[in-house]
Amino acid sequence: MIEARLKDNVVYRSFAAEVAAGRVANAYLFVGEDSVTGDAMAALSAECILCPRSGCGTCSVCRAVESGSHPDLHIYNREKKMTVADAENLVSEAQKSGWQSSRRVFSIYNAERLTPEVQNKLLKVMEEPPEGAVILMSAKHENGLLPTVRSRVKLIRLPIWSVGDVEEELKSRGVPARVAEVAARLSGGSFALASAYAEEEGLEEEYDEVFSMLRDVKNTRDMAPYVYSGMFTSERIPRILDFAEIILRDVLVKTSGAEVAKYTYNRDYDLGEIAKGFSAGGAAMALLRVNALRALVEVNISAETIGEKMLFDILEAKYKWRQS
Repeated sequence: MIEARLKDNVVYRSFAAEVAAGRVANAYLFVGEDSVTGDAMAALSAECILCPRSGCGTCSVCRAVESGSHPDLHIYNREKKMTVADAENLVSEAQKSGWQSSRRVFSIYNAERLTPEVQNKLLKVMEEPPEGAVILMSAKHENGLLPTVRSRVKLIRLPIWSVGDVEEELKSRGVPARVAEVAARLSGGSFALASAYAEEEGLEEEYDEVFSMLRDVKNTRDMAPYVYSGMFTSERIPRILDFAEIILRDVLVKTSGAEVAKYTYNRDYDLGEIAKGFSAGGAAMALLRVNALRALVEVNISAETIGEKMLFDILEAKYKWRQS
């Protein structure tokens, strides 16, 4: 299970060691594109903070946290969007004593989607932290968070899993071996994306479309057939960004000569075509630009506009850092 893998990972072990030593920060931000890993890290961290044995996983406290019924665990922005009233409730609850523990944990999921108004309300607790109140924020990226919020949290980057880790996890859930193998390759180390591929039809075709687009668009004149084809829709744009990042990550591996496994599956020729003209610096810049576009998804910029900007930014990074 993902929880067991996380507990064996240095990211969680370092967090648990600090909690056991009594060095608990007022607010944490767990960042990573994989929502499955992010949710698991948030749950395990709450257990670790509230459990008398720093997250043993078996006691009544851990079981209550796991079920969401612990009275000192408050969960926001998971089932419904967090409002200003919810943020005011958090501030109020943070001032109170715990029911069963000296600590109170406030878990905020999908923090990149919080409105500025909500974030500003939360600053009161971050700037003047009540004793024993701990905020755990999980986010796919930092782009949607105010600088004032980012400066007041302890940032923890979530692990990126190997293809083997993802494949084994899928098989343990009963996914057929062949499907698990391909899904793991397409996932970019994300359990969330791999699970979606294993369950949804048409995802491999979408991956192929993104691969073809990045291979064929060599200048701005090549963009229009893709931008105006209907490919970029609000439902598809998050996945298109996922696949573009996976492919560009492997372009970076190829151009830098790094001896690490690639995520792209059975596409060596096409990957070589996409990599032509890229320097390692250009590939890295393109990867950063694509990641930054996720913030536009959260503020409801049109998918067509995001798709057009993605292609333009990739071309700009490629030619600005052109390989000689």
